[in-house]
Amino acid sequence: MPSVARNVHDVRAVWTSEEGSMAKETAETRWAKIIQGTVDDIGETAAAEDVDNQKRVESIAIQIALKEIKENIKQNKALTPLQDDGKPDIQEWNKQLAAIGGCSWINCPWLFGECYMYRRIQRILNSSKHWKNYDVFKRQKDSTFVKSRAAVAELASRYVQVVADTTLAQTESKEEAKKVLFIEMTEIALWGNATDLSLLANLTLEDLQKLQGSEAIQKSQRNIVDNDTDDVWGYLQRTAGQTSRQIDIVLDNAGFELFTDVLYAAYLLDSGISTSVRLHAKEFPWFVSDVTASDVDSLFEHLDSGECFPDREYLDQLVPRLRKLFQSGAITITSDPFWTTPFSFHEMPSKAPALFKELQNSYMVIFKGDLNYRKLTRDGLWPHITTYEEALGPLGKQSGVKILALRTNKSDVCVGVSNQSKVDRLNEEAPGGAWIRNGKYAVVSFNEGQ
Repeated sequence: MPSVARNVHDVRAVWTSEEGSMAKETAETRWAKIIQGTVDDIGETAAAEDVDNQKRVESIAIQIALKEIKENIKQNKALTPLQDDGKPDIQEWNKQLAAIGGCSWINCPWLFGECYMYRRIQRILNSSKHWKNYDVFKRQKDSTFVKSRAAVAELASRYVQVVADTTLAQTESKEEAKKVLFIEMTEIALWGNATDLSLLANLTLEDLQKLQGSEAIQKSQRNIVDNDTDDVWGYLQRTAGQTSRQIDIVLDNAGFELFTDVLYAAYLLDSGISTSVRLHAKEFPWFVSDVTASDVDSLFEHLDSGECFPDREYLDQLVPRLRKLFQSGAITITSDPFWTTPFSFHEMPSKAPALFKELQNSYMVIFKGDLNYRKLTRDGLWPHITTYEEALGPLGKQSGVKILALRTNKSDVCVGVSNQSKVDRLNEEAPGGAWIRNGKYAVVSFNEGQ
């Protein structure tokens, strides 16, 4: 596939003023609603009978400050420097804002503006006395997860029956079946949808083998516009003899997607692909539904709840198994301040060198979701046939980082499409760039960093 852009800095980032872009649509219609949601959440929590009166009084000032952000967005006011909240990152935020120059909510780099909005919300909470550790999005995360109970139960049953109770990982003669299982589990992590496991229902290992290359597999992968699954599998097979095979997963959403990610981590361990898995969460609530460390505790609280999940047959087998992986240290969770900065990941080597070194030493780094993909590619308006390696910039060629992106397309950037005729077909199939925005298409993009 030919290289398209000569220099990463020649590719401009999408701005919220870009006509016809998802950036503009998001800034004009979604941001104010998100802020109003935080106002409503604070109000609902403060109205509870058991809330301390001082906390309730302080909530009023917080709601006023949040409403001010909302009005600034609606009136397209200029982005202003963040006021100090005692955290060391404020100076970097303001330095980057100054470097961008004068910009407003509906005329700013989308990636920076959106990150800035969430940091503004957190600054208000950080500056409070009673709300410092409050998650304004937790109520929404919990509600969404509970609505997924049927999918959770279905996925638990499939995992216990197909993955946990087979000898697939230890069976040398079943390589094709193992690959099919890898494809299926990876697609579950990609789409975050339990129905993706329907192919595995009640199948023997021989049946799994027969599925390789079948119409069912091809159909499930049709909407993956850059599909490097074979390359990932080839890398894993080639390097299976390595003693340490720690896989890092940079998480996206809490709730059901986190459940699928934890299940994927368990699969990577149960299958022998990985020797340990490290999950990367955000340090504070971010982009509404991104995972914080406390969301992992919430996940297990929900999974243990007979009220949330009355169908316990498979969950009672699965949940202790998952919990043990955390207790043993096979799965760990960490966070780094870099994940909640406005920087794209192209800046990681200079802005977070210790984190960059850790990821270089990882067996493979899996970046989940749309925001991570935007940061991997500098949120640039690359030609769609640009190679994934090129769009990764400093994290691409000779970086030493093995990067797998699992992302459903929900923004303005998408690279790695094999040729222009395929881009033309996608534009005809989903006009107006819908295939890079509507969440019905995806990428499984891999680069070895060599």
